Amino acid sequence: MIPSDIRLYTWVDVEEVLLRAHRQNDWPEALIWASAYWNGLTLGIRPDKQYVILEWLAEKFEPRFESDPKEIVNGEWSTSSILLESQADQPRRLAVFFEETEDQPQQPRLVPRLSKPSAIWPPYEPDPPDAFPSDVPPIVAFHSFKGGVGRTLLAVALAQALTTKKQRKSQVLLIDGDFEAPGITQLVRPRFPSPSISFADFLALVHGDSNPRASESIQLAAEQVKHSFLEGTYVLPAFRSQRQYDSLQIKPEHLSQGNNAFILTDALAQLGKSLDVQAVIVDLRAGLSELSTGLLLDPRVYKVIVTTLAGQSIDGTCYLLKLLFERAPVKQDSDPFPALIISQIPTEHEKGTLFFAPYESKLLEALTPFFENEHEDSLPDPLYLLSHFDRNLMILPNDWNAIRNQLAQSDLTRLMPPLINWLPEPTPETDKEPQSEELQGKRKQLAEFANKLIFAELSETGEIGEFLPIPPLQNLAMDHTAKVPIAVIVGGKGAGKTYTFLQIVYCKNWYKFIQKLIHPLVTSDCPLYVYPVLKSKNLSLAINGMLQQTQKETVNQLGLINLPSSELVDDLRDRLKENLHVGEWREYWLNFLAWSAGFREEESGAGRQFVEYLQKKNRSVIAIIDGLEDLFQELPSDKNQQTALRSLLQDVPGWLQQQPNPRLGLIVFVRPDMVTNAIKQNAAQLMAKYNPYALNWSDEEALRLVAWILRRIKKSDNGDLQQMDRAELIDELIPLWGRKLGHENSHEARAAEWVIAALSDLKGQIQARDLIRFLHLAAQGSDRNQQWLDRLLVPSEIRNVVAPCGGEKIKEIEIENPTLRDIFSKLKQLPEDNKQAPFVREQLNLSPEDIQMLEGNGVILREAEEYYMSEIFRQGLDFKYKSRGRPNVIMLSNRARRRNR
Repeated sequence: MIPSDIRLYTWVDVEEVLLRAHRQNDWPEALIWASAYWNGLTLGIRPDKQYVILEWLAEKFEPRFESDPKEIVNGEWSTSSILLESQADQPRRLAVFFEETEDQPQQPRLVPRLSKPSAIWPPYEPDPPDAFPSDVPPIVAFHSFKGGVGRTLLAVALAQALTTKKQRKSQVLLIDGDFEAPGITQLVRPRFPSPSISFADFLALVHGDSNPRASESIQLAAEQVKHSFLEGTYVLPAFRSQRQYDSLQIKPEHLSQGNNAFILTDALAQLGKSLDVQAVIVDLRAGLSELSTGLLLDPRVYKVIVTTLAGQSIDGTCYLLKLLFERAPVKQDSDPFPALIISQIPTEHEKGTLFFAPYESKLLEALTPFFENEHEDSLPDPLYLLSHFDRNLMILPNDWNAIRNQLAQSDLTRLMPPLINWLPEPTPETDKEPQSEELQGKRKQLAEFANKLIFAELSETGEIGEFLPIPPLQNLAMDHTAKVPIAVIVGGKGAGKTYTFLQIVYCKNWYKFIQKLIHPLVTSDCPLYVYPVLKSKNLSLAINGMLQQTQKETVNQLGLINLPSSELVDDLRDRLKENLHVGEWREYWLNFLAWSAGFREEESGAGRQFVEYLQKKNRSVIAIIDGLEDLFQELPSDKNQQTALRSLLQDVPGWLQQQPNPRLGLIVFVRPDMVTNAIKQNAAQLMAKYNPYALNWSDEEALRLVAWILRRIKKSDNGDLQQMDRAELIDELIPLWGRKLGHENSHEARAAEWVIAALSDLKGQIQARDLIRFLHLAAQGSDRNQQWLDRLLVPSEIRNVVAPCGGEKIKEIEIENPTLRDIFSKLKQLPEDNKQAPFVREQLNLSPEDIQMLEGNGVILREAEEYYMSEIFRQGLDFKYKSRGRPNVIMLSNRARRRNR
């Protein structure tokens, strides 16, 4: 039957029906070829197979196929035709002719084009072009269905980002492939009014070269293009002068008509190699133009498709992606998937989600066919980026340096690191891999070192070791170089609260802690001693011994004699049963701080007297509190506990800060859920006040932590880790887990992004303990692997250890959060068939309150009517993906992060 969207006006429409059948492999064996033109449709068929073909035509063109089998002339039907659209009294028909043949079907030469072939032959699978060698740069083609979407600016921005990237080669080749609107050509014309060579010249040289590889032409072009070099960028304009604009004799499609259909991309790759560049970036002509197909339909090319939110642009982009999937299918593991950029998003919708939903859904649906995969653990990750409208880029000067300066200050710079990480780095084929024995040793060291960091509080020696000076702790140190710290440090489970608590206590003197964080020369004439007041109950004997030793030394330095008794915490537990108001709790906490320092234990008013004592003795001291979750286990429901904690977090710091020349400092480590349970009205205000010190691990800081651990293992120090940006950190970690979870040119996920996404919750939060546990387990599992010798962590182990990491994370949460423990218990007890994501609430028998709790803790995210689950929780709870609608780990994480901005 004729497809519903086709109307048979001419032979062109008849041919489209045949082409659709061809693409669907609905092609009878007896049909050898088909050719349509204005005067008829001619079919080459096997002898004596007319009946078969007639039946097939009748099916394809129902109800417009006409044939009278009774009228046969010389064994052939002479009255077959297809009724075209016409007026009622003037019927129009396209005659159908048959030619019997014994010839074998041809396999037409592969030509990358969008136009229809002159004859349609039976379907066949052409051989894909040979993969590029590892030592040639990637070809990056920027394309858009509509013009004016910022495509050229994005191409220039990527060139600029690559040339300013510290840890990669500093050269790229930028080509203006838009022969109808050569923007880059105009941009560099003031600097190079008479360039030595153009892209048009390069096409003509390659086309006329008798050598199949066009070696001489490539070398000549390489020598000439060196004269057009701007700040790390070789520029190949579309034309040498405006007089060439209307005289393009050799077009890109002409090159594809030779023996090598993809000679253009082969030649550009070799040109890039000759120039020793990091990438060859080509700005293509917009629309469905044959000027672009030589690159656009080459499956080896890294395609960046740019669109705005305009309806025509969205629809055209979806159709373009459909064409790419059909005509440039990804067949080899080294073939890249297309990247998608939505540009010029209105700033008022920067944080909107409902506004984007229909556009995002439509584009992602068009991308889906590229990323469908039967193997759940090897799903590739699409590059899907958003760029917001920037009025400063609307009117641009015709000057290269001015453009670069404006780009450097624009939102486009944010998009460049993901694009850079998407591209493979050319590597000489002579690169040597590390010896297996050496690699196994490093893996073992990594597993052991990470294990020590996970359980630092259980150290049998009492040694704490090194730590990474992360920004929150640096802020804490810098803000308190000349005054005692009074701060509440908020951090989730596993964020490093206890580890930081131990580091401070281990230093004994606040200024020694500052020296570790900021600079070893920071000092003070007046020592600032620290002492632990409350601590976690899950500490080893050796660590407890270290804490007692620090407490003893501090008591002695303060001129006191008696150590606090072990009954102090029991007294605090008893007080938590009493109905005290906030003011009474403030006085009790002050007393408790004094008693914990050995000052007038059990005496009322000791807290205020302790402050006076410190002033007289010219001594300063900091009380450090951790392990509050052990004391306040009924916090969500116990009003006495809520009042006590609220006083500790608000009133006590406020009172201490009001003291003239404060001598008593206080640092309290607490979980965010405890803050919100204790302070019902203005918890956000308190957390905002101490936000610079909050132990929140950004993606960048998480990668910095991993890089710091890797340096401890490699015993290397390649530059200041604190000054590295995200892209540089990703490069730093390539020896750890590779650039991708597979070889460099594979379809696998980008390693750094996948690890962060898999271990983060859907609030965009990642915990240090989860990350360190992941490193320990992945290194342990990679220990004896002989297949992957270019990295420490094996891709399969990276994927496999997310489940045990999730299981341990859930166990730890259940210990401290009774509400989540009950919900997790409910989820664990579900039948296996119900443990699938995404899910609807009723399917799992969850209450609205359960859903709210799971969303609030970043376990799930709502999309339309379904809930998706964070990867670490999904695997920890042993949930499976549904067979359809399976989310992508990185894409889901990015979507959640955009919502949480």
